[in-house]
Amino acid sequence: MGARATRITRDELLTPPEFQGLCAKEHQAARVGGARIELVRVGEETRLGTCYQQVPVRLMPPFVIDGEPASLLYLINLTAGLMDGDGHLMELKARSGTRSLVTGQSATRVHPALASFATQQWAVEVEDDACLVVLPGPAIPFQGSRYYQRARVELAPRARLIWGDIWFAGRYNRGALSERFQFERIVQDFEARRAGRLIYRDRFRWDGPWSAEDAAWYFGGGLATASLFVSGPTPEVVPESEAGPLFRRSVFRLDTGDICLRWAGNPTAITADLAQQALRLAGSWTGGPTAPPWFLDSTGLAPNHWFSTPVVSE
Repeated sequence: MGARATRITRDELLTPPEFQGLCAKEHQAARVGGARIELVRVGEETRLGTCYQQVPVRLMPPFVIDGEPASLLYLINLTAGLMDGDGHLMELKARSGTRSLVTGQSATRVHPALASFATQQWAVEVEDDACLVVLPGPAIPFQGSRYYQRARVELAPRARLIWGDIWFAGRYNRGALSERFQFERIVQDFEARRAGRLIYRDRFRWDGPWSAEDAAWYFGGGLATASLFVSGPTPEVVPESEAGPLFRRSVFRLDTGDICLRWAGNPTAITADLAQQALRLAGSWTGGPTAPPWFLDSTGLAPNHWFSTPVVSE
């Protein structure tokens, strides 16, 4: 863990049982990239410590914006998305006292699988008194895609983490060429431990393509679903959303005091609400219950899927 300046190879990427026998046959490091990132506190700011990045993944130095208590770090995929056989490994260590949002620059497009599968795998450590929000970006599985997303998070006793995932139905606004729920298989595997103790696990396997009945069962009749895991101080009541009928949302409280939120419904409305909930909670951690959310009120960021709240309709 850390920022070892050694090439990331396929041997470091795990293959789930569901994809055994589908490993890519190319050169050991072909189409494999990622980053090893250390976030450190310098004065009142969060900056990059030691860092290693490997094409096709690139990262920009953290943005430090006036009036914001946290830094913003973008992870960038230089290609058109995750192709068949691609593998990205993200190792991230948030040192004590850091405040940061780590996110993808755009949605994660998972292209059709021909012989293998695509994967993005995370190993995250959060030290005491660090606040880390990770929003990898909405995942868009194309027709015939196979995708494995894996994350392992290690939290120190006083660490705070927010992790959000959004899953779209595919490329759906294409008329007769719509690819709604036409993926072949998606496997999601997330675990969080605090001081070595397992506090949260979320694993599922979706086998497609889905019929209308399948989609109604898993997505509740909508075109997106999402989840947000929050480990740290949480409010007794999660604020209601103004989007109302555009999605359904549930809040699950864990015996650790952490919470998990889940959504199903309109993709734009879900994305906006997840971002608002995540960044409001982060703001309360660093500035108290009446503090503004991280970044959402900033004039230093262009609107995108996280930092804008467009008007949506069914």
